[in-house]
Amino acid sequence: MSTKDLQGTNRSAILIRGLIVLVCAGIINATSVFVTPLAAYYGWDPSAIANIGTTMLTFWPIGSLLGGKLLQKLGGKTVVLIGAIVFGTGLITTAMVPIGNPGMLYFTFSFLIGMGNGITYCGTMYCVMGWFPDKKGLATGLCMAFNGGSSAFLAPLCAGITAMSNVKVTLISCGVVAMVVCIICGLGIKSAPVGYVPEGYVPSASGEGLVSQYESIPISKAWKTRQFWLQLGAMAFFPSFYLIMFSRFSMFMTDKGIDLAYATLGVSIYNVGNVVGRLGLGKLTDNIGYKKVYGVCWALCMVCGACLLTGNSVTTILIAYFCLGAGFGSTNSVYPVITTTSFGPIYAGNIYGFALLGYMAMTQIIPRVTAASIAATGTYNIAFVMAFILCTLGVLCGCSIPKLTRKRLDDTANK
Repeated sequence: MSTKDLQGTNRSAILIRGLIVLVCAGIINATSVFVTPLAAYYGWDPSAIANIGTTMLTFWPIGSLLGGKLLQKLGGKTVVLIGAIVFGTGLITTAMVPIGNPGMLYFTFSFLIGMGNGITYCGTMYCVMGWFPDKKGLATGLCMAFNGGSSAFLAPLCAGITAMSNVKVTLISCGVVAMVVCIICGLGIKSAPVGYVPEGYVPSASGEGLVSQYESIPISKAWKTRQFWLQLGAMAFFPSFYLIMFSRFSMFMTDKGIDLAYATLGVSIYNVGNVVGRLGLGKLTDNIGYKKVYGVCWALCMVCGACLLTGNSVTTILIAYFCLGAGFGSTNSVYPVITTTSFGPIYAGNIYGFALLGYMAMTQIIPRVTAASIAATGTYNIAFVMAFILCTLGVLCGCSIPKLTRKRLDDTANK
């Protein structure tokens, strides 16, 4: 069968199924709506239970690493099914934790949800990207926009269900729905074959082929390259502002005496920026290249930092949240493009998972440094200055990644 004319394969249908799965997986971006209800139910201090969310962010990269490895071994369908079951089980079992043993939340909420969501996210995204070697920026942008943007309606939906009933009903409902929907969609997802070229693709005038037409580099070789370590550095250092604010969006504004209603609006503004950045800048990588787009992401984060450091008005902080959503959010559309461009599509999910280990370390370091500096000084100033430095170091890593020469696949593979 020609890889240019795969009878019976509709890549648009695979994209749509993948987007639905990623919408369900996007609930991880709305988990902050569970913090206050869970704290009230278990009698915990809200800041203490927020550590469950940051711990979940630690397990999420491990899940992504595993998802990328499983995608390479088992294919897209199996990975999505595994991720959906683990992720849904985490939500459901979180609702069943005994009130006298809240420590189990670190297993159900942090471990199961983090691992399951990471498997689902990485497996689905790289499976979909494999079918769009000619439009990898657009495909990634759509995946990330649907994933990040879903929290804009999932957060108020979850909050509404909790208000009408309780947080346990919300968790069980979300778990069952997410598991069922992802399993149904996952049954129609499969991985693209090696060397896949879309039907009707017209080669560029330069003669350069698609990323899928060159050999893919496995992690056993990729980790020895400068490209891998620069990407790991970029993914570790760039998200500094996000890791400071992730569990503090509402708290930051209320600490400044701003009404909680505006704080809730701030989360929505962040989500809007997230969708705009992921989709718009993701598509732009196909036109101007990922390095220029990554520079735009950095500039937006610098604007965010300046507003957070100096602003006290509602308007200034909302601008900061929008810029953070657009700047940090769109990097999630850039990193997969970096990975496939450098190493090819076959092992990209696995390599991406390993590159996330730097991010995983920072999910533990930056929130702790932030909490310690706030406790010592009563302000966010030290944390924000640290973020300026680390974010700049991250963009320097990302924009310094050189092109990796890969051998072109035997022409007979596409005949």
